[in-house]
Amino acid sequence: MYQVMKRLPAGRAVCAALLLAQLAACGGGNGNGATPPPVVDNPPPVVNPPPATVRLELRGAVTDEPIANAVVTATIAGETFTATADAQGEYALTIEIEEADADEFITLNARGVGEQAFVEFTSLAGSFQSLATAAGSDETLTASENFSTQITNVSTATAVLLRDANGGAAVTSDATLASLSAQVNAQDVLDLAAVIKLAVDDPENFPLPEGQTSILALAGNAETRQQFLNAVIEQDPTAFANAQTAIAEDPRLAQPLDMAVLVANGGMTTAMLSTDAGFTFNYNGRVVHYDIAADGSGFMSTDSHNIAMTWEAEGTRLNITYAEPIETVSFDTENCVADGGVRQVEAHYVTEGAVVTFLSPRQVTIKSTSNVTYADCVSLEPRDVTRTQARTVLELDNFQVIDDAELVGAVQTLYVWDEAQQTVVADVADLGDGTGTTRLTGQTFTWEMEDDGKLVHVEFANGAIGEYLSFGDVDEVVSDLFWEVRAPNDGPVLMGAGASVYGEPNGSIAFTVDEVIGRFYQFGIGDETGTDSRLHGFRLRFDADFTGAQESDFVDENGNIVTTSEETDPANFFRWTLDDQSVTVRRTWDYVAEVDGCVYTQPNCTLYDQRRIIPLAMEGNRVYWIEERQSAFGPISASTPKTRLVRFYDYEPLATGQAKSLRAREVNKARTLMKGAGLR
Repeated sequence: MYQVMKRLPAGRAVCAALLLAQLAACGGGNGNGATPPPVVDNPPPVVNPPPATVRLELRGAVTDEPIANAVVTATIAGETFTATADAQGEYALTIEIEEADADEFITLNARGVGEQAFVEFTSLAGSFQSLATAAGSDETLTASENFSTQITNVSTATAVLLRDANGGAAVTSDATLASLSAQVNAQDVLDLAAVIKLAVDDPENFPLPEGQTSILALAGNAETRQQFLNAVIEQDPTAFANAQTAIAEDPRLAQPLDMAVLVANGGMTTAMLSTDAGFTFNYNGRVVHYDIAADGSGFMSTDSHNIAMTWEAEGTRLNITYAEPIETVSFDTENCVADGGVRQVEAHYVTEGAVVTFLSPRQVTIKSTSNVTYADCVSLEPRDVTRTQARTVLELDNFQVIDDAELVGAVQTLYVWDEAQQTVVADVADLGDGTGTTRLTGQTFTWEMEDDGKLVHVEFANGAIGEYLSFGDVDEVVSDLFWEVRAPNDGPVLMGAGASVYGEPNGSIAFTVDEVIGRFYQFGIGDETGTDSRLHGFRLRFDADFTGAQESDFVDENGNIVTTSEETDPANFFRWTLDDQSVTVRRTWDYVAEVDGCVYTQPNCTLYDQRRIIPLAMEGNRVYWIEERQSAFGPISASTPKTRLVRFYDYEPLATGQAKSLRAREVNKARTLMKGAGLR
């Protein structure tokens, strides 16, 4: 039997085409009048898996001397992870973050507790990914794998100076960290680390300034930290120097040596970077190069020495021994009781070797012990002096691109090989298109640009080779120049750094008599090594009668300013002449009458000190010149060595009376402790 289906009305047909959920609105039902249940095809709910995470454990120490129970915090991608150090300052801190944040940067902080709550250190560790790569498969990073897990006075000093170099912004990437590392002055790092060490280790004698409760906050303010550094050095310069040496000798603060890299690179070139014009002009010995061979031999080069050496790795120390002792001469300010009181004395430093340690891959300390004798002051006894200095390991990123088009037609002071004296001296170069000549040593040369426009390669007609790179401009007239000069015929290789003046065409700068009369203050009015604004510093006074004197000043034991001149010591008296292109200053001694200041062409008159001043450029009251000088204990002869130094002096007419500081300067007292102040 067939069941006959009833045909649905037209309205029902339309409704049937709709979703069953709408049937109630259309009405109707099945044959027995019941509404069928709706058919619902809902999939199971989607559950998102948790984001993938990565994990890393950091192990290191909070140390200056160990900071017991310090609270250590790692900050990354807005998250913080915390651990507590043990009694030795050692900590283990686990970081677990989303894998998507693996490129984010980790900053470590540590704060002491109790009486050491003011001790706050930091370390710029690096990106999570770079640290995880260094850690390897065990996901545990130790200081031997990446030294940034050591949170120390050195890492703190480095971090705040890196932030300054970054315009005050936080360092948040490996690329920024690497780039800025070339800009940080290693000596500034060591100076700041030393005062931090004194504040931590001896807070009773070196307390933080009033109102300061955190070392990190103090160090992070450039003005405040400089004031604190100056105060500490003035209070106890010996303690400051000892703190620097202690840092260099502490293996917890020094990077592990990687001799394989040093040998593969053939050694390293280090430099004391310039921080101001006075420093660029006033210090020799700023560059030390170590040529390191796998067999333990090598060479050490500076601006005045190229000497064989041997080396030995010992823990974190690289011990250097020179094949023969090195003697350097520095004109130090000392109290010569026997004659003249406080004045510059000729100090001879004899050094047999050095100890090199790495504070970071780009910063080293060089510790040396020298025996010092004083050639012109019998009351100063010989003594041993240990000094620790910091230098930046140079790479190409330390230097600026040079516009070779601007060199064509330029006049610039360079450092060249002087065949007569067998050493490197400053000279004035007139540059053509790929050629040039020097004015004082009379050399010709060719030049070309290399290394992406950063290096000027010069080949001299006498066979010497010079290479020059610029650290950067000091002012409108001066750049801070790195130089390497190779003597002819496989002679010595010397390296240095110093001022290079952009001069004027030959003959365009010349003094008149009226322009000479007055006072010329070396490196500007003010004592470049002191903070007392009453001090005006070393100067040359030229009188209208073609006489004059060397003048200087110091603070006596009663706090009064004492000015030295020919009135306090007749040896300061000089006579001067104006020649075609230069001013010549002469100090003389009548060996019969035993008096200073005779006319050197007269009988019985000995010339023992002569300066020839060759002007290069002028900027306002500031004059830049090359100073060619001969000085001897007896009469100057043709064989007496000539120094040629680039200098600047600030001019003041005699009629102005009391001198006024013409240029404000930031004083860094740490500079007063460095050996190598230039000849005056």
